[in-house]
Amino acid sequence: MPEQRKRHATINALLKQLEAVSRQCGEQFPLYRLAREKQWKLSRRGSWLGGFWAALWWRRAALTELSEDFDQASFWSRQLAAQLDEPSVNRSFVFWYGAALGGRLSAANDARQLACRAANTLARDYRPDLGGWPLGPGMGAGEKGQLSLDIDALAPTLALMHLQRDPEQMAMARSHLQLCLRTLRSGSGAWASHARWHAEGWVVQGPAGQWARGQAWAMLGLAEAVGLYGGAYAEPAREACEYWIRRWGLAAGQGTLKAEEADPCAVAIASLALLRLWQCLPGLNHWREQACRQLATLLSAPVQQGCFVGHLYRIGPDQEQLVESACASYFLLEALIAQDQVLALRGGIAGW
Repeated sequence: MPEQRKRHATINALLKQLEAVSRQCGEQFPLYRLAREKQWKLSRRGSWLGGFWAALWWRRAALTELSEDFDQASFWSRQLAAQLDEPSVNRSFVFWYGAALGGRLSAANDARQLACRAANTLARDYRPDLGGWPLGPGMGAGEKGQLSLDIDALAPTLALMHLQRDPEQMAMARSHLQLCLRTLRSGSGAWASHARWHAEGWVVQGPAGQWARGQAWAMLGLAEAVGLYGGAYAEPAREACEYWIRRWGLAAGQGTLKAEEADPCAVAIASLALLRLWQCLPGLNHWREQACRQLATLLSAPVQQGCFVGHLYRIGPDQEQLVESACASYFLLEALIAQDQVLALRGGIAGW
């Protein structure tokens, strides 16, 4: 099957299977599904993953333009309001993807207003003494989250803080970006996923560049930064992407990367970041081609049928396993949509 047909089949299948999952949910959010099981693990509030479930429905509503899909997206978006005061920077995952996206794709005013409320509550948690947001104790982080800096939510935090074009919130966002650059970035382009605050300042926890999804989150955050602020962040973005390609990307593009080295979710996130940066920065065609190769290896027969078991997720205190999740499905979907846009713009790449 030609690559374009595979992409479109996967996009349609990922969105089609929302109905079957929704029938299991009632009013609870789907967290994950083990490959060997039919039933999803459900959550009343959705944790940090709930926004991606709403985001998938917003994407579906924008594609089908059906009122029933819009109603589903609106319902799940409203359910997210329970997390407005959750003391975690990961709220930006919830409300950027689960609410702000609805305002952008479907002109959903209620969803945009919810995202604006979330931006305001997040701004109140900004720490001027740190110059950014700690992870926070919510969503399972505990008290250690009060003094932890994480890379994961950099992209949606920057986006959410620019939603209202409020000068104070935009200044907070840029300060947080600078804090992450100073603290989590290494000279080689590798990024640490988190750091802890001690009396002597921030101390990175573990060597940089070891966790593939953390590197992918950094790339996505830097793509957001380049989109917002321009070339000032082009060099950190270039270094991070080239590190990804050296460490994981070449194997990912050849289909030889093992999930324990970098899960398919990380590959999808990194591919989306590469494509977004290609759209912003000239002369980086090898990034576009790298992203296309990576995405091609993800489109197995089960994935083309809407089942992307690609998220290495902690399912117990000492157990991680590849699962199907709304997060992984969302980023694969976004990467495939971005790929379609990029190839349409340039007339396609030979062989794709």
